[in-house]
Amino acid sequence: MGMPEDVRRLFTDDYDEYVFGPPCSEAEVEQAEAALGEPLPPHLRELYLAFNGFTGCTGAAFLWPLFGELSLVVTNQLYRGDGVFPQAITSGCLFFGDNGCRQLWAFKRDAPGRVVRWNLSWPDAVEDAGDSPLAAWAAEKQIYDELASEGEE
Repeated sequence: MGMPEDVRRLFTDDYDEYVFGPPCSEAEVEQAEAALGEPLPPHLRELYLAFNGFTGCTGAAFLWPLFGELSLVVTNQLYRGDGVFPQAITSGCLFFGDNGCRQLWAFKRDAPGRVVRWNLSWPDAVEDAGDSPLAAWAAEKQIYDELASEGEE
């Protein structure tokens, strides 16, 4: 089993509707890499070749599509090119999704193989979120699942 299958399995249940985009082609991934000026980390490449974006808990874009208004390419270009965002963070990260509550997930270039979480209100700090997007998303899902079970009591 690869990570895409593990993601689909984790985010398939009877209560929530999770939406997975159609697979990207190799050419689309290469086009995104050219637009960003860097290769996608292997985990992201594998995910995009399986599905172009995915909606997680509460309808948040856990994995942004490659292209479009709220996408991997456009969002990273905006964060890197706009002086509003702290360049110490945004220039060293490749952001790929968010939890819908101002927290974004990224691969940080100086921390290979690690996913970080960055809150838009943290000017110059990130925190470790695991060794893969799946690990970060599973932790986020657990928070939502616990909140949902508390609400049922």
